[in-house]
Amino acid sequence: MSLKINLTDLPTSTFACGPSQGHPIIRETPLSHTFFERSHRAKDISTDGLYKQATDNLRELLRVPSDYTIIFFMGGATPALDAVAWSLTKSSISGLSFGAFSKLWSKKIADCLEENVIKDFKEPAEGSLFPQSTPDYNASLVLLTPNETSTGVQIPDQYLLDAWKSKGPDTLIAWDCTSCAGGRLLPKDTYDVMVFSMQKCFGVGGGSSVIILSPKAVERIAEAKKLRRIPYSLDLSHAVEKAQSKNQTLNTPSTTNIWMFNQACKWMLDNGGLAAMDALCRQHYDYLLQWARHTDWLQPMVADEDFRSYTTLTLQITDPALDAADISKALQATGAPNLQDGIKKYSAVKTNSVRIACFPFVDITGTAQYEKLTRAVDAIVADLRANREVR
Repeated sequence: MSLKINLTDLPTSTFACGPSQGHPIIRETPLSHTFFERSHRAKDISTDGLYKQATDNLRELLRVPSDYTIIFFMGGATPALDAVAWSLTKSSISGLSFGAFSKLWSKKIADCLEENVIKDFKEPAEGSLFPQSTPDYNASLVLLTPNETSTGVQIPDQYLLDAWKSKGPDTLIAWDCTSCAGGRLLPKDTYDVMVFSMQKCFGVGGGSSVIILSPKAVERIAEAKKLRRIPYSLDLSHAVEKAQSKNQTLNTPSTTNIWMFNQACKWMLDNGGLAAMDALCRQHYDYLLQWARHTDWLQPMVADEDFRSYTTLTLQITDPALDAADISKALQATGAPNLQDGIKKYSAVKTNSVRIACFPFVDITGTAQYEKLTRAVDAIVADLRANREVR
């Protein structure tokens, strides 16, 4: 097919849901300026330097209580959640499974715990996107995913607040905030554990994550170690000690990723903080919804707005003759490097749909990049339909 749009009018942002668009400061800084050749144990990098700055900036940005511990962890959210499950679960673990990533935590990570650990994860009924049943709030660890990357479903604020109020005396509430940390203004002080990879709202390369632990969660680590042998790299006691005493990581991290992360946090703080980033994500989301309403082939996949993520939006294709894969291939065919991942559904999602990142750095000035994207997609759809009529 021939794309009926001037290539110079194409967007320069990437709309993929991770690794996602980086801030211009990140994209334009030479690699040699990112400390990638420096020791992560050097005082001016860790104890008195970059890692401490990043910790302090993140604490301010996400309004993390002063007595919570912030850990920069090796790998993305998956090994971080592995560490949380192994180091913080006692006799039971519960939560919600309503998409590819929350299902990963419940079906694969939790299942690796001992057979005598009670595992209770609630799933949606057939044809539904969110579970009707609530987790067991008396379980030792409850895993919640405020924003599901795969489906674009979110857990509403009130649900998260109710979960915190309902938890048992020996329960830890853990959030996987990979798709919303830095882009959603979540309820304050209503979690014991927060985990996220840096590659979404913060626009950092893959392979680095953050674990935030309350004092109660730190105490739990010692309890869990009495119940099981924990692999060294997943034993959070070592990471906690390094973070609390020296602002260091347990193993050698990607200093470049932490540098990028710190730059992102600084820019966010200098430009209105988390409330402003929340508003920017909503601005991107609102534009895309308005665009979808003016087409005759798109609608939000999540009908209930309270449960619809505004950091990663999934739009369902209602025209049975249009395929999301064809739209993605046409974007790739433009040759633009930023469009080589196209916009497409997550592989495990059955619905014919497109998933578009609404993260802050996709367009820090408003919606101009999204307007260029939607014009290109409109042209692609027009061509696909014209070619269909010719055949």
